[in-house]
Amino acid sequence: MNRSTPVGRTAGWACVALAVFAQAVSAQALTLGAAADSALARHPAMGAARARLEAAAAGGDAARAAWLPALTANGSATRFEEPMVVAPLHGFDPTDPPAFDRTLLQGQLALDWTIFDGGARGARVRGAEAAEGVAEAGVEATAGELLEQVVGAYTGVLGARALAAAAVRQVAALEAERDRAEQRLQEGTAARVEVLRAEAALLDARAQAATAEARVGLAERTLARVMGAPVELLAGRPLADVAPRSAPDPGVGTDGRIVAARRAVDVARARADRERAARLPRLGAGAGLQSFGSGDGAHQTEWQAGVRVSWPLFTGGARSAAIRSADAELRAAEEELRRTDLAVAAERDAAEASVREAEARARALEASVAQWEEVTRIELLSLETGAGVQQDYLRAEAALFQARAGLARARYDEIVARASRARALGRLDRAWIDDALEVP
Repeated sequence: MNRSTPVGRTAGWACVALAVFAQAVSAQALTLGAAADSALARHPAMGAARARLEAAAAGGDAARAAWLPALTANGSATRFEEPMVVAPLHGFDPTDPPAFDRTLLQGQLALDWTIFDGGARGARVRGAEAAEGVAEAGVEATAGELLEQVVGAYTGVLGARALAAAAVRQVAALEAERDRAEQRLQEGTAARVEVLRAEAALLDARAQAATAEARVGLAERTLARVMGAPVELLAGRPLADVAPRSAPDPGVGTDGRIVAARRAVDVARARADRERAARLPRLGAGAGLQSFGSGDGAHQTEWQAGVRVSWPLFTGGARSAAIRSADAELRAAEEELRRTDLAVAAERDAAEASVREAEARARALEASVAQWEEVTRIELLSLETGAGVQQDYLRAEAALFQARAGLARARYDEIVARASRARALGRLDRAWIDDALEVP
């Protein structure tokens, strides 16, 4: 398209506006809450969970509709080879013979209502409501799992960037040492080996910095996928830092997986009740209007009403087999509930231990970083005054980098551990992110 035309100029300005908007969004600091909102709104796991809930709700409506009578309209037009009676015969009068025609038109309006079915309808309704409860618990469980992923991916980016920053600081420090070693070599106060040693340490540091930078890109792409956002809008975008907030023990809530397992037991129990209801007779009532006519337009309409009883006395063992199958599924659902209880309890214990471990490691590494910063400062001062040994300084710099890297991981591992504990306790939701975490 020619950009000189009005349409071309409009398209060009639209592209420019889109690029400016993307740059403006990229310049804004992303918060963990915004990342969580994006994931909850866009992630396909949440979409699938919500769709299953909608389907379960529709199933409940369909089951409850069985309590109401059904109204059905039917119509047909049939062409016969020979003339056919086109109206019902309720008697025979030789003086008034029935009408015959090759075309038979029929219409029916029927009302049908099941009065008693042994409790099968009630069991179906209870099962459908329990299935809706399973779907609701599935939405909550999926949201908890997704929020845990968001916390892990978000802190993964923060940790990777902190590690990259520590690597850059190490490279800068070793470049300065390499320059000092070269200056001392030119002044004749140092051996060539000191320059080579500094160069080797610098090359190692640059390799670590390159690795750290690559991990930053991977962490950003992971977060973008969890959020459902374009990767290019997240690359290099500033992220608001987070830290655990001092808060009382959140207590134990209700895990969505346990709720889903309990409701699954209700579904299985309702199915067992429905199968047992087949042992009882069914009582129904019906009424309707029927219209009969021929192709020449002669029509006759009459009503009908009645009750019916149906009781399968022998089914060849199919009914008993269905009951045994439903009972077995009920036992399986009950055992699955017990297994879920045990798994969630074990997960809670592991999450609590992980939180304590992460807290202790973070506090220890904070002290370690402070100590190694002081050691590095002293070694550098000694080296500059000619009283120190270069190898000691280089070892101190390497140890300081490892301590900083470990602290970066430990700080955010503690947040991830707290999120995992909250999910295991049934407390991880969108409000938890605002209540349990803060921006330093």
